[in-house]
Amino acid sequence: MTLSKIWEKLRKKNKNQYRQLLFCVGFAMMLITSYLMMLMSPLIQQTLPEGGDSRKQVYMIFALAAVGCIVFVSYAAGLFLRYKSRETGVLLALGADKKHVGRALKADIVRCGVLSMAAGLLGGCILSWIIGTAFKAVMSEVTDQSFSFTLPGIILSIVYALILMGLLMVLTSRFMKRSNIMDILNEQRKQEPLRKMVSSAYLVRGIIFLLAGVLLGFVMPTVVVNLTKHYLGAWTNLFYLLALVGLYQLLVYSVSCHKRGRHPQRYYSNLVSYGMLKFQGRSIVRNMLVITLLLLGGLFAVFYVPTNNAAMSSSLSAYESMYGYYYTDDMDPITQDDVEKIASDYGVTVENYRQATMIQAVGSGVNRDDTDDNGDLIEIYEDRHCLYEFISASDYQHLSGQQVDIEPGTYRLIQLPDSQENLFFRFDDMDKVYLDRTDTFMPMEYAGNLTYVSLVQGRGFDYEARMVVNDSDFQRIMDGTALFPEETQVLFDSRGGDELEFSRELYRQFGSSIPEDMKVSGSYDFWAKMQADEAGEEYGYDGIFTYDPDNPVKEADWLYEPHFIPMEEAYATASYAVYLMLFVYVAIVCLAAVGIISWSRSRSVGLSNAPVLSDLRKLGADRIYLRMLLRQQIKKVYVLPTIIGCVGMLAFELLLLNMNDGRLDSSELLTMAVCCLVALAAALYQYLLYRFSLKNVTGMLGLG
Repeated sequence: MTLSKIWEKLRKKNKNQYRQLLFCVGFAMMLITSYLMMLMSPLIQQTLPEGGDSRKQVYMIFALAAVGCIVFVSYAAGLFLRYKSRETGVLLALGADKKHVGRALKADIVRCGVLSMAAGLLGGCILSWIIGTAFKAVMSEVTDQSFSFTLPGIILSIVYALILMGLLMVLTSRFMKRSNIMDILNEQRKQEPLRKMVSSAYLVRGIIFLLAGVLLGFVMPTVVVNLTKHYLGAWTNLFYLLALVGLYQLLVYSVSCHKRGRHPQRYYSNLVSYGMLKFQGRSIVRNMLVITLLLLGGLFAVFYVPTNNAAMSSSLSAYESMYGYYYTDDMDPITQDDVEKIASDYGVTVENYRQATMIQAVGSGVNRDDTDDNGDLIEIYEDRHCLYEFISASDYQHLSGQQVDIEPGTYRLIQLPDSQENLFFRFDDMDKVYLDRTDTFMPMEYAGNLTYVSLVQGRGFDYEARMVVNDSDFQRIMDGTALFPEETQVLFDSRGGDELEFSRELYRQFGSSIPEDMKVSGSYDFWAKMQADEAGEEYGYDGIFTYDPDNPVKEADWLYEPHFIPMEEAYATASYAVYLMLFVYVAIVCLAAVGIISWSRSRSVGLSNAPVLSDLRKLGADRIYLRMLLRQQIKKVYVLPTIIGCVGMLAFELLLLNMNDGRLDSSELLTMAVCCLVALAAALYQYLLYRFSLKNVTGMLGLG
């Protein structure tokens, strides 16, 4: 009988081992294939800007998902080879040639791998088509793009399949390189006891390390920068390793340290269970650590979605006017008559249309872009720092409806309601305006902020700052500057009709009619550009702008991008759906890995302790007691990692939200409520997985 026939018979006898490997490889292949098909489809590619941060973030998420799938495929392959160790060792002991056995084993794994990967590839295509069709239905109002399979998606999926196959071959080769037959035979029965005796001090030290790692790695850099203006650098990320050490010590203590305490009877009743735990301690602790980290990663991915969506929703609801755009005098303007004509085509009524003139002028400021060799922030006061925008008090009142009184020689910043000074920007950085016609400076004094979100540009600081000045000062600045063109700000509302299609058409016409000097990125500073040209240097933001007037759903990086709330709300839903899909993929990968590792660990616990349970049965232990022992062993794999993963990530999210501005607003409280529900869902998933694993292992050992 040939080795291939022997492996075929072994396959029929050990179906569970093969099913686990086939499922893991096929599931990983299905996830990555569906991800790639979606990612490379026009539906997603036309939503993400070329070279933008969003696209980079999406590719980073894919990398995490791909690595996560490789991790749990390698874990499943390791378990499979561990199961095969006895069969392989017996064949070698009977005199079979090691090379022939290795080739036969590789052929067997290749056969399984090809079948599972082909099934995963097909399943991934079907899954991506279902998701893509659903996405198209959700986004039908905001984009004409549709889901379709693309050649890059197919090629990258095949490349990933080859990577997985290569991984399986490497693991198999490493397994067969062992020269000692007894090592191979005993691989499945290898025990990994915890030899270290730990005390309560070990637990305290673990808690201190865990808290210190998070606080020093996450909180300390922000606090130090705000208090001392000193950057500590990327080395502070090393403190997270301290948190990892602390987490490991907590898990070791939970497995190895059991004392009589105030309830000695409980201790003695569980003495056998404690001994069994210690005997498998090292491998259990390793698995608990991996499960905890995967839970933290999966929950972090899911938590990103409600956090990002809450911030987006609250920012859009803060706009006082439904429509707003501005342009320079170099542009052939879209007049009120033009707007009303477009609106009439869609049955929309334009209301409260108003416009005002703004002027651009260079002003003083503080450059805080660099740090010295010691990491301290360098502050350089500059007479001519950057280009600001100014509006007169009367025009501001006309646009906003707010009554304002600005003293001559003072200015007020237009800011968001919750705007705060930070390390890089101060409200009063500007104290004089440069009048280029006379080459003189006009002193100005900061007199506070005004709040009107529809007039805030970007962050509202530095080159994005807009300032309200006294009417006489406004006229003086206008007469004294000629370097940069004047601007017109337009605001209006609408009622009835198809507001979304009206917004899209207005966006298209506005974007199609802009002059070349308005085709600049959101980070463009015309004063910095002028200085670079005078010095004969290249300006870093030249030519890197992104906008598509015919496809407004595609995220733009454009200084003059209009704000049309009906359109932005619809596109926010589309963007939210894209990020929901991508981050949920990562969460699925992490939770799938948790499930596979937990279930496999549960089976390993059952198999490793089978001789002990058999001996206890011979000594008179009944099934109830044996099931109790088994339950305690398996519960260890689930309970503490679930508590640490869910509670720990909720605490970290709370810290993250609180670190933004030192308080939690209503939208952030709602975000925390959603995160709590997600954590409860993850805990429920773990509980169901625990019940399934317990039932499976109990049946396997004949204790059902």
